[in-house]
Amino acid sequence: YVSDGTLKIKAIKEEYTSNGTTKSYTSARLNSKFAFKYGKVEVRAKLPGEGGTWPAIWTLGANIDEIGNYFGDQYGSVGWPACGEIDIMEQRGWDKTSSIAYFHWGDTNSGQYYNAGDETTISNASSEFHIYALEWDANKMRITLDGELVYELSNTSDKPYDNPHYLLLNIAMGGNLGGDIPPNFLEDIMEIDYVRIYQ
Repeated sequence: YVSDGTLKIKAIKEEYTSNGTTKSYTSARLNSKFAFKYGKVEVRAKLPGEGGTWPAIWTLGANIDEIGNYFGDQYGSVGWPACGEIDIMEQRGWDKTSSIAYFHWGDTNSGQYYNAGDETTISNASSEFHIYALEWDANKMRITLDGELVYELSNTSDKPYDNPHYLLLNIAMGGNLGGDIPPNFLEDIMEIDYVRIYQ
């Protein structure tokens, strides 16, 4: 929801049943309807601070064949990781003092899965806004936090980063990076001040 000029993505402890399966938490994953190739992405955000939360600001290739891709097969139809994924920001549920920048892709020649990235320390991620950014061109991709480089990856022909991508914003609960959810968890918010994409 939007209030006081910012977007809030809220994770809530509540039962929710869909297609015969009941889950213990609800949240949101927002898939944008804007595809872009190259440019600069800036997202100014506050992150959730509770344990078990796994916030992410990321992109997927617009050719991915998954539910939620607004573009359908307009840009092609491949699976993950052949589409390419850029994690501008992820955070572990048990470590709110780090911000993770990562790339996941399938080699365009062999299809083999690769990943590369790094992380950096962050202070006051849940109480202060920070700027999570990606600079992407035909030669390289740079992920920064408040203007400081976190990780840079060469954009070579064996990687699928010469196709349009779209931005995603979400909080997952638990899972690989969320980890154990504290029993007393009730709710938490990722607050987005703005998303800017420059080309």
